[in-house]
Amino acid sequence: MPIPVRLKKVFAEIVVQSGHNYIYSPDLLKGLKVTVHAKNEPLESVLKRMFSGTGIAFTIKGNNVVLKKEKKAKGKESEARRHSVSGFVKEEESGEPIAGAIVRDRRTGKATITNANGFYTLSLPQGETTLQASSFDYIDSEPSEIHLFADKSHDFSLGRSRQLEEVVITASNEERHALHSSDVGSSTLSIGKINAIPAVFGERDVIKSLQLDPGVSAGVEGLAGMYVHGGNADENLYMLDNIPLYQVNHLGGLFSTFNPGVLRNVDFYKSSFPAKYDGRISSFIDVHTKDGRTDRHLGEFSLGLTSGNLSVDGPIGKDGKTSYSFGIRRSWLDVLTTPMTAIINATQKEDHVRFGYAFTDLNAKITHRFSDRSKAWLSIYYGEDYLRGGTKWTPTDNAVYDIKEDTWLKLNWGNILVSAGWNRVLSPKLFAEFNASFTRYFSKLKNDENTWEIVNGKETSELHDLRVDKNSINDWNLRASFDWRPSDAHHAEFGASMTFHSFVPSQLTRHIKSNDFESFARNDGTTYNAIETNAYFGDDWTLSDRLRMNAGIHASLFHIDGKTHGRLSPRLSLSFSPTPTMALKASYSRAVQYVHQLNQSYISLPTDKWVPITGDFRPKTSDKIAIGGYKSIGKGYVVSLEGYYKWMHNILDYTELYYLIPPAQGWDDRLTSGKGTSKGIDFKLTKSTGKLTGHVSYSLMWADRQFDRLNGGKAFPARFDNRHKINILCSWKINPTWEINASWTGMSGNRFTLPTQMWQGPGLSDFFYSKEWGTTNVGDSGSVPLIKNVNNYRLPFYHRLDLGIVRHTKRGYWTISIYNAYCHKNIISIRPGINNAGKPVFQKLSILPIIPSFSYTWLF
Repeated sequence: MPIPVRLKKVFAEIVVQSGHNYIYSPDLLKGLKVTVHAKNEPLESVLKRMFSGTGIAFTIKGNNVVLKKEKKAKGKESEARRHSVSGFVKEEESGEPIAGAIVRDRRTGKATITNANGFYTLSLPQGETTLQASSFDYIDSEPSEIHLFADKSHDFSLGRSRQLEEVVITASNEERHALHSSDVGSSTLSIGKINAIPAVFGERDVIKSLQLDPGVSAGVEGLAGMYVHGGNADENLYMLDNIPLYQVNHLGGLFSTFNPGVLRNVDFYKSSFPAKYDGRISSFIDVHTKDGRTDRHLGEFSLGLTSGNLSVDGPIGKDGKTSYSFGIRRSWLDVLTTPMTAIINATQKEDHVRFGYAFTDLNAKITHRFSDRSKAWLSIYYGEDYLRGGTKWTPTDNAVYDIKEDTWLKLNWGNILVSAGWNRVLSPKLFAEFNASFTRYFSKLKNDENTWEIVNGKETSELHDLRVDKNSINDWNLRASFDWRPSDAHHAEFGASMTFHSFVPSQLTRHIKSNDFESFARNDGTTYNAIETNAYFGDDWTLSDRLRMNAGIHASLFHIDGKTHGRLSPRLSLSFSPTPTMALKASYSRAVQYVHQLNQSYISLPTDKWVPITGDFRPKTSDKIAIGGYKSIGKGYVVSLEGYYKWMHNILDYTELYYLIPPAQGWDDRLTSGKGTSKGIDFKLTKSTGKLTGHVSYSLMWADRQFDRLNGGKAFPARFDNRHKINILCSWKINPTWEINASWTGMSGNRFTLPTQMWQGPGLSDFFYSKEWGTTNVGDSGSVPLIKNVNNYRLPFYHRLDLGIVRHTKRGYWTISIYNAYCHKNIISIRPGINNAGKPVFQKLSILPIIPSFSYTWLF
């Protein structure tokens, strides 16, 4: 590669070869370096290239050449001497775009960051310049000499840094993002970071990785819930390649739907929100998938105790223009439980049980590159869970009268997503992307109860009762987004989208048949059709080397039932850097949410209903202010301290006695509207370079709710009002073969509602209903709980240690993980029960002990 040489030395050689007389001040050439290639060229052409961008002007008069300082051009003349260089930063091996990479001009010191598609652009003075690209986990590119006399394109390819290799990394992505962006409370997860977290049942999980972030509560133990800065689970917007998904949990949240084998990275925003995002009020999670390699076929096959995973990507054809990415994952808990239930049933003659569960995720994507500046893709995601359970009672004692029972419970739920898109570099400063998509969320609960009366060993009568409850959401979406960089100081994003929603919260059917009669009832419920329109504009403005501002606005319209709701969501964040290793930030964000998930319990279930705002209810909104301080303390360490306060309005929940309201009355009568607040402080110390990496974080949090028709109208703490939360994550890369990961979590227990008194009821039923417990047996005493205050009890302090060991081989790696390594029995619930004396008591419930697991991943 050409090496810049001192200008004095080059100029002395030109003086000898040209034979001209040169008139100039000796100090004029001091300290300047140039790179010039010339052979049989006119002197004027060589001098023009050599002095371009150096601030030196020359004139040739006869045999004399006069050098002097160049006068600064003004106005349009100065702008005419600037040009744009743009392109993409990609992985060297796979060709996948690298988001968040830094491209820096070594001559002027100016830099820019690539967008989600790896695109960058810089506006620079005309002349010879040197560009270099860098990104954490990658080796910095070699400096590229650019002859910039017109707009030019230039791409970079970065190779991944290998473990323990002597590579100098100047700063991690965390450090660069903390010090050089205006965002508060945002982060990007790479696959490497996800892999550094101990796996549960051998499964890497995106959401469980995010649960380790300060300010994020996990909800119920072991599940992939997320409660961000005092918000509810439905207030997080999960996106797959910027397409929203409504249900992202398998088995109530034990696993998430995102298959790590097909992912590229994950963007997470919890405090300051970019202008392009809206529709939820707590956080935004955008999961980006691979386009597929263009050079060769590569894949991986993982085999664990509970599931298997196959992912592969590569080129289609020999020209390298078309590639594919494919991944499929399936659990086999149904295969494991079949022999277990068979063993149980073999020991019982009359009472048999049934159980089976499995989930499937399928991702497929085809990408075609028309050129280096244009590509199109088609993406498909399909995910489904099925749960089967039931009992069968067959009497064997030949009694005169007996009953035979056969009960089935079947539950299916899942997502379907189809997306097609095209993006193109319209100009060196403008990048555009267009997308059309269809998504469907569905669930179906089927309860089949069959009863036979047996008299003298013969079936004399029978009763069949079949109940089916369905709910679904269909979304059709069109979206256009633009990335515009009019100058080095401005990076603007703008776009618009339109979505047609179709909600069917509940569709009920019931079929009863006996020897004497048959009846069929159907309630199709209400189908809510809505049109949602969004438009946004945001500008990341570098005001100076120390001051940066991101300002934007998101406008939305939601039309339903003849009404149109409109809201504006302003966004503003500021960053000030008093020193190169320190940043102070502040932000304000408003967000709007037009759909809500109604939870009948504190676990995310597929039977929970998603409903849009209807009747007199108004859109849910939040206003949030946040401040933060960030400091790089050297050797890959970054410390941050963030504080926030959030106001929530028009949040919805069920009323206290909603289950007594007939279905025909509609959803509005079962709901109550209220408000809430949350506040807290998040501290985090991160180490991102070296053999030993990880972070330590602490959160101090408050969250409350207030509804007119709950708790007597008085404010009460939110369910996941976890006052204190501590996370310690450590990853130790011992050598290229061995790696140890550890994660410890400790937090204040979840809130719970306990009755303060029991009163003697009329004894008409042994059961009562509550949101915490569902339908519960209180025994023959007829005692009924009296609940005066909501969430009046805090569960014991929760803590858990997870360990993971990774051993790399020539063709893959083994993963051994231990969940809850010291087997602490964390209390997740308290249930009413009956003791041996027949008196009502409270019983603590814990479900997950120490769980060892292993998996093997074969790379091919």
